[in-house]
Parts: sequence; structure tokens; C-alpha cells
Amino acid sequence: MKALSIKQPWASIIAYGIKDIENRTWKTNFRGRIFIHASAKIVEEVDFTTQQTALLFENGIWHPDRGFTEELNITSAIIGEVIIVDCVINHESIWADKTFMYECDETGEEPIGKPIYNWVLENAILYDKPIFNVKGKLSFWNFEK
Repeated sequence: MKALSIKQPWASIIAYGIKDIENRTWKTNFRGRIFIHASAKIVEEVDFTTQQTALLFENGIWHPDRGFTEELNITSAIIGEVIIVDCVINHESIWADKTFMYECDETGEEPIGKPIYNWVLENAILYDKPIFNVKGKLSFWNFEK
């Protein structure tokens, strides 16, 4: 099955089913279930919106005094699965990074700069026992249990 390496805390937030979008600079036509691989690197500073912060707090994986739960520090492991159901620009999700658009007389709307693609995710599964010591790769890659 295909796998995608994602830095923490994003990988766990997806696996928990909280984050329903994966933002990428490249479009995918792939639709289906993939493994979520927590890459070796953790994003040290993440700026969450007020809505995102509230959702993380409500789901018990972040607390203003204690930070993230330990699960969000797992790296180099397959931690779950999710289904990619679509790939769009400017999804309405609070997790979707936006592409700034401008209107063009002949072609309609065109992106300013490089577009950001929002991969729409559903049916996330967080594993009770991650598969540790898995080295990630760029783009999609194959992993066999």
C-alpha cells in the first residue's frame, strides 16, 4: 500500500481524524487508502489558528500548559491510515492553506504564484501500536506490513 511521510505534529493530527486536509505544492490524482508515516523530523514551531487550537484542545491532544500529548512525538513510524478522496484548491476546511487567486479576462481565475493543493482526507485510523523504525521517503512510496 502507498505511504506518505508527514512531519509531526501534522501526522498524528491527521491519524486522530482531526485534520481533514493535507496541504501540498503538488497535485495528486491518487484516490484511496494510504499509510500515514510520521517522518523523522518534528516541526518545532507551529502557528495554529484559534479554531485549530480549540479543536486540538477539545480532542485532548493539546493543552495550553502541557503542550502536545506524547503520541505526537512519535517519529519514523507508520502510525495509521487515511483515505485521500479529493484534491482541490481553496477547500473550506480550517486546515486548508489557501492559494491566492486573481481574475483573468480570458481564462477565469488563475493562481498568484504556485498553487497549494488541499488533499481531502477521510476515515482516518490511528494505530494502537505504531510500526516503528520505518524510514520515510519523498512523495508516495510503497510499504508492506
